[in-house]
Amino acid sequence: MKFYKAFLSLTVLACLSLTSCYHFTTGSGGGGGGGGNNSNKVSFVLLADTPPANLGLISFRVNISSVTLTSTSGTQTTLTVNGGSGITVDLVRLQSDSAFLGTVSNVPTGGVSSIAISFSNPQLAFFNGTGATITNLNPQCLASTVCTAAFTAVGAPVITTSATINGNTGFGIDFNLANAFTITGTSLALDLTNTTTTKVVSAITLPRANSILATGQLDLIEDFTGVVTLSNSNVTIASDSSIRRGSITAAANSSTVLDADPSGTLCKTPTPGSVSTCVSNNQVASMDAILNSDGTFAIREIEPLLASPTVDTVEGTVYGLPGGNPSEFLIITTDIFPAASNSKIGALTLGQPLTVTISNNVATGGFEVDTKGLLVGGALGNFQGATTTSAIHQGQTVAVHITSFTAASGTTLASANTDLVTLRWSRFIATLNIANTPEFSINTLPGYFGFQPGIVLNVQTFAGTQGTDGITNLEVPNGTTASLPSGPVAIRALFLENSANTQDPPFFAAKVRQP
Repeated sequence: MKFYKAFLSLTVLACLSLTSCYHFTTGSGGGGGGGGNNSNKVSFVLLADTPPANLGLISFRVNISSVTLTSTSGTQTTLTVNGGSGITVDLVRLQSDSAFLGTVSNVPTGGVSSIAISFSNPQLAFFNGTGATITNLNPQCLASTVCTAAFTAVGAPVITTSATINGNTGFGIDFNLANAFTITGTSLALDLTNTTTTKVVSAITLPRANSILATGQLDLIEDFTGVVTLSNSNVTIASDSSIRRGSITAAANSSTVLDADPSGTLCKTPTPGSVSTCVSNNQVASMDAILNSDGTFAIREIEPLLASPTVDTVEGTVYGLPGGNPSEFLIITTDIFPAASNSKIGALTLGQPLTVTISNNVATGGFEVDTKGLLVGGALGNFQGATTTSAIHQGQTVAVHITSFTAASGTTLASANTDLVTLRWSRFIATLNIANTPEFSINTLPGYFGFQPGIVLNVQTFAGTQGTDGITNLEVPNGTTASLPSGPVAIRALFLENSANTQDPPFFAAKVRQP
């Protein structure tokens, strides 16, 4: 499969002129002024929906530097993220999940007239399913290939709203992916401007109507990964500085779920309520954290992923399997965990293609599955313990331990060897075929999965008390997949297909979201 890099210029709405600015560092409280004696706290999260037809989005990263809220009286309150350096989010990931942008304090009570969010440095990796070459990219993007495009875009699309603030609250900024991209003839364009007819971003008041959250809770930030710092019952998860997702500090409590790592060697016998018996300083961990209305976080679930000291590890979405080579596969990089010292992968960036070769000694590390408590049954054997690409399929998300690395050079992709492959979470939007419980069916998956058009596949959900271990988080109307309305459905799932492509179901969902 060929890989193309392209660079486009884009004109969008110029950054707004701001009359006041409140600084905020992701993961901690901040802000002040602008509201007199008012003391309302407002939190912001970002989510995405509605991918464009015929473009299989693998990764779409943008930098967020600020969010500006304007009251009906004209007072502006601005969240400046990470001291102005911003954070980077992957909007493909946010089809099923939410990203925390920050919290501002002292927001005036009363009506809100608009919200503006600044975007910059869009980076896209996608499958061209248009059936034709996209000719305005340089080099051109051939049909049925994976390509990239780096856009020049700085702007702040404005959301008109009639929301009212009467206390601590939050807003979700919903990014419509289809409205941002336009294919005219054989040309691909990106425009981040909100117009009267086309809304790239809109706002919803948190919590979402279909969420499972309790009073005083705004959203659930899921699978936030990074390096651990412990302070009593508080855990800070911080992404690497090259990733720029910021950090989240959350408090553990007696309801916090403590899960073992994919290898089963870390957090084997934790003490309930004692997070220090599960994770330790300088490990890499994954955390699900509840965003409270006052901007603080509580840990719902946490699991270690990599022991300390961290070793070079890359996570990515599989988009290619070169024929006849049982040891090689291609990924688009979606997360990077550099080694604590002497990292080999400093030249690797997010959204970059990587050729991965399975080492001959892979059996000593093996193939593992991050089930996060889901009871996937016999399907586990489709991946766990494998040694070749017979277990790997396009559309899977995998984390690979890097034993050697060669940087990209010219048209030659970056390459790496691995002795450990861990299956993690595929995130995508498909079309609902038949609603049912606990198993529903989908079709029209993104093109990089490599399925024939019209193929129907089943998705397993896990019923039970929402928020408990091993239960699918259903952010859907009426709280059941049996009554899903027709249309798109966002899924975060383990993709556990067998070598004959006959596994039923092949998807095991940790999250299902539908408007």
